[in-house]
Amino acid sequence: MFKKYSLVVIFFLVSATCFGQQNDVLFLESQKERMSINVGLLMGGGSLIGADFEFLVSNRLGLQLGAGISSMGFGINYHLKPYINSQFVSVQYWRQGFGNNHYASYLGPMYTFRARKILQFGIGFGTLLSKGSGGDKTWEIKMIEPTKDFVLLYNIGLFFPL
Repeated sequence: MFKKYSLVVIFFLVSATCFGQQNDVLFLESQKERMSINVGLLMGGGSLIGADFEFLVSNRLGLQLGAGISSMGFGINYHLKPYINSQFVSVQYWRQGFGNNHYASYLGPMYTFRARKILQFGIGFGTLLSKGSGGDKTWEIKMIEPTKDFVLLYNIGLFFPL
């Protein structure tokens, strides 16, 4: 009796492994997109509303450039799977504010989760590289306090593979 059930379990595990690999190959073949546009909150270098453009330079390595209402940023991304709509870890540079309104600049690691379609969010931390004269102004609402050495970096938005 035990041999009969163990044979069924082994057959099921082998079948699931084979079919799982086949489905993954079919999914990867359908993923021809090598670029994406991301829009949302705290994207484009941490702007209240911003956008990023990402393109893959190899199967897993991507470059990201972004801008927002009052910020800009870039990143080097390593995708966990070899397609554009997979999760990735990255090193991000965020510059908030321009000219006399430069608030602060940050550099740090970030993890970004991407659902297979549309939704993405990222979280990480940044170290303060520079604090501009815009950070000295007294503002009623401060989303990120630039006097600390480390800050939380996060964003949420939509992504569209191209």
